[in-house]
Amino acid sequence: MGDMGESGLRFGLLGPLRAWCGERELELGRPQQRAVLAVLLAAAGRTVSVPVLVEGVWGGAAPADPRKAVQLAVSRLRTAFRPYAGDDPERMPLVRVGDGYAFKAAGAELDAHEWDALLAEAGRLREADAPPQEVREVLRRAHRMWVGEALAGLPGPHAEAVRAHLTEQRISAKETELELDADLGDRTDLTAAIAALALEHPGRPRLTTVLMRALYQAGRKAEALAVYEDARAALPPGENGPAELQLRILREDASLLPADAAAGPAEPAAETDGWQAPDQLPCGLPDFTGRAEEAESLTDRLAGAGGRAVVVSALDGMGGVGKTTLAVHVARRVRDRFPDGQLFADLRGADRTPPDPGTVLAGFLRDLGVDPGEIPPDTGERSALYRSALAGRRVLVVLDNAATTGHVEPLLPGSPGCAVLVTSRHRLAGLAGAHQLRLDTLPPEQALELFTLIVGAERVAAEPGVAEEVVRACGLLPLAVRIVASRLAADPSLTLAALAEGLRREHRLAELSDGERTVEASFALSYRRLDAELARAFRLLALPDAPDVPLPCAAALLDRTEAETGELLETLVDLNLLHSPRFGRYGFHDLVRAYARGRGAEEDGPAESTAAVDRLLDFCLATARNADVAARKPDPVELSLLDVPVSHSGRPVADGAQAVRWMREQAEVHAAVIALSCADPHVPLDRAAELADRMSSVLAERTQTTVIADLAERLAGEAEARGDHGPLALARYVRGSMLWHVNRYAESAEEIRRVVDVCTATGTERVLAKALLTLGGNARVHGRYAEAAEHAGRAAGLFRRLDAGRSEGSALGEFAFSAAQTGRLDEARAAAERSAQLMSRSGPVSAATGRYYLARVLRLCGDPEAALAHAVGAREEFAALQVTVFAAASGDLAARIHAEAGRWLLAVDAAEAVLPLARRTSAALEAALLRTLGTALTGLGRPRQARACLTDSLEVYERLGLEEESEQVRGLLAR
Repeated sequence: MGDMGESGLRFGLLGPLRAWCGERELELGRPQQRAVLAVLLAAAGRTVSVPVLVEGVWGGAAPADPRKAVQLAVSRLRTAFRPYAGDDPERMPLVRVGDGYAFKAAGAELDAHEWDALLAEAGRLREADAPPQEVREVLRRAHRMWVGEALAGLPGPHAEAVRAHLTEQRISAKETELELDADLGDRTDLTAAIAALALEHPGRPRLTTVLMRALYQAGRKAEALAVYEDARAALPPGENGPAELQLRILREDASLLPADAAAGPAEPAAETDGWQAPDQLPCGLPDFTGRAEEAESLTDRLAGAGGRAVVVSALDGMGGVGKTTLAVHVARRVRDRFPDGQLFADLRGADRTPPDPGTVLAGFLRDLGVDPGEIPPDTGERSALYRSALAGRRVLVVLDNAATTGHVEPLLPGSPGCAVLVTSRHRLAGLAGAHQLRLDTLPPEQALELFTLIVGAERVAAEPGVAEEVVRACGLLPLAVRIVASRLAADPSLTLAALAEGLRREHRLAELSDGERTVEASFALSYRRLDAELARAFRLLALPDAPDVPLPCAAALLDRTEAETGELLETLVDLNLLHSPRFGRYGFHDLVRAYARGRGAEEDGPAESTAAVDRLLDFCLATARNADVAARKPDPVELSLLDVPVSHSGRPVADGAQAVRWMREQAEVHAAVIALSCADPHVPLDRAAELADRMSSVLAERTQTTVIADLAERLAGEAEARGDHGPLALARYVRGSMLWHVNRYAESAEEIRRVVDVCTATGTERVLAKALLTLGGNARVHGRYAEAAEHAGRAAGLFRRLDAGRSEGSALGEFAFSAAQTGRLDEARAAAERSAQLMSRSGPVSAATGRYYLARVLRLCGDPEAALAHAVGAREEFAALQVTVFAAASGDLAARIHAEAGRWLLAVDAAEAVLPLARRTSAALEAALLRTLGTALTGLGRPRQARACLTDSLEVYERLGLEEESEQVRGLLAR
């Protein structure tokens, strides 16, 4: 790079970005710092301006002060290179040049340069007609340099571009190596190796041809030809290589066989069904140390998968003992034995409320390619679908930090080719057939080896015998050893003797065998070096029981600016007291959080904690309101049903897409602050109830409804205990509304009736109006139209009195439909037209909703063509706005109108177009569309298809308990 000479600096790009000075690895810090360094390394000594650095590292998501962010990253990188530069500023490789920076280190070595040199050497050898074994050996040497994905974990457009370039080189070189393997004919596992790569990178002509050739060489001619047929559609236009090879195979061209090879035994059929193998294993630690016996035992067990039963290995031990580290290390060792992929989930068993197995299953199913709309709501059904998806596959599943046997059992596959590795703080004795392995603390020599690897051999040797005392004082617990070693590595002025003296004063470390208190002493050593501001941030950030907290929420919690908060939290990350799973989010290891909460209980009074929760809740509610305005443009009355003021302006939200994204990403933080409000009697519940209401308004999707319903139930219980009627009514309304959205109509109606009683008794009009509207919708679904019209009419009157025009329009739309069903057609039409007029003033979603309400009523009033025009228009508007459930409902209405007019083909087309949307959003809509389809198919003279649709419709209606609709479908089936 640049002006070369001898520097002793080495850099690794063919995996996570790493750097060494001689034999010592340098700690490069956070991903953003590493990304800055990657841009400078790529410039090879040339100056890179600050704007180019910002674009390369952050792209379109630049921090608030990008110049300051770059300066901070450079400053920390300079600290990282101090072991190389020493006190000589002339040796510092990272220099400021004008309005930019350059990395100038004469003679620095990059593994990517060596990779390029080996590829060039292989190319020269091939051009010189060197023996194929010689060329292949060079390529194999090149591939052995890779230790993972290029620049793994680095964010930003520059890292993505470099990663894509290097990955393409790697695949192309692997294709060449595989072609040489086929030429030589000396690999028995060749077809399996090529098939795995072809599944990962479909549509590559060279992979297709070499797989066809390998299969043909293995005596599997039919499969070789089938590979071409399956791949043909995905091949680039004008690519003739696979087609030409197909003709040669059909002619049984002998030159396709290796020169000295006879046909060998047939191999198992390669997968060609488009399976996309998940690859979710976290990166292993580069300084993994010891555990050879345990690793060998687990490896042997997992390698034995494929017998009569799923292999399950359960790894348990106290917190901080290294269970996850060992599990990931072993999983990566055996990953090649599971070519269909590896799944990983942190079950957060140490949390107060671990995630439900159903939530984990939903994530796994999405990762396995199951459409989100096809994922059933029931955990048992999800588990069955998960086992079906893995049937016949070889997949490794790693379940980290499990709480109980019940936490794990729904996540176990059924295919004997699969294996499961579970970690837990508790022995999972009820896990039938599992191989149990308890992980103890490290042997003294391995603990010392780990300590030395982090601190550096020279520093350990400079104070003989002290390192052994330090690791013993850490209880030989890997997490504790890592924390104190990292402190030493980060602070050159701190001596081992001073650290050992501090550990002697923490006599509990030597005395207590309890894992948490052993770790607590190690944490205390880091904690006591914090200044007051850092210590306060450490304690307060531990209050929310969420996996991680975004920077804006953390700033509200700490009552500091985002810039000040970012500095504090980044410092805590550097001290290994926090981790940052991605840019702008900060979380605790569960043991560190427990320690931080313990410090908070001792050092902060109740008023400090209450004030912090109050600030966080205020910010979350203010931002949630901003999100709701961006997503739905509700009436001011609807935006705050309890008329609760907030002092924070909240984070600005630009549009509906950003609103949904924010609310979805902060759902766990919102749940945590609601839980804190319930737990602290000094925090009023009105804002917590309103936050739950905003969640229900913006996150109208099946995956969130049950979570919100559970939160609302907890809120209602606490509000009832406190005698707080407003939050009680709103929480019960939110729960009833969520139950309605998941078609649990009877429970919803019971909950909403309780809301009406509370609101009527206390005069809580805003909540009462919303409750009446939901109660009317429930009655409508069950065909009780007179009752539905009465409830909706009352709601419309209340909204009119509250001057809530959009809400009044929504209530009038509900009233109009039910009134029309009872024969009050003129009144219904007038109400529907007034509804559309009111809702047209409140943004595009409301305007489309008003058109849909009007279309429903016009159909019942005998004006089908006008109804159809409004239904089609509403469907198109909802589709453009991505309001899925109403797009499906409008499509169903259009399909019904076509069917009633005898336009059977148009009815089928309209129904088929929105049926996938209904399956993702509403079982009741799905059933309605299937009924419409069945009717239209009957009209087209396709009785078998029609019966299938009607049978499916009846099954859904019966499951939902909708008897009137069920009876109508039975009548259609009886014809």
